[in-house]
Amino acid sequence: MTRTILTFFICLGLFSCSVKQSETESSTADSVEITTLTTDRHSDKNFDLIDDFEKSKSTFRPDTFELFNHSTDGGQLIAYHTKDKDYLVLEIWLFGETGKIHSTYWTDRKLNFKIIKRTDFVYDKPYYEKDYKVTETTEFYSYSDSSFKRYNSDKQEIKNSDNSESEVKVKKFFADITKDIEIVK
Repeated sequence: MTRTILTFFICLGLFSCSVKQSETESSTADSVEITTLTTDRHSDKNFDLIDDFEKSKSTFRPDTFELFNHSTDGGQLIAYHTKDKDYLVLEIWLFGETGKIHSTYWTDRKLNFKIIKRTDFVYDKPYYEKDYKVTETTEFYSYSDSSFKRYNSDKQEIKNSDNSESEVKVKKFFADITKDIEIVK
């Protein structure tokens, strides 16, 4: 619940020009079950894409797009592509007075999501004020065999009722950012 509220406030602060959304908040606490990945830290094979990209990033060609009207201080989308791999990487940065979002999408060539890493940086006051503090939250979202799984920053699976809400949120975020951009595949 805290994570949902935190995400809501950062989106509210950063997306001053975004489409209004109505969200219903549950007044009861959600139960969260965290499942530790037992075989190894990469039992979800989509995490291998992250490692592969880090190792071979120099072989990818980046195309950078400036993002306007998505946040108070702008942003960037960097699309990485190469003919040597069967996936694309789309890195999104949005900057605002009270935080920033860094979201990276690994997709197939048809832009079907494989894995997403999202880090929200929430400032306790605007960045231009002295001594602001930053709270950082990272989550991973994985798609495989028509299923959607959510992981915390330690790559432990999070199982709770708002996974479908999270899936809708990451899809909408991507669609809003990329709607006017032609991405080279």
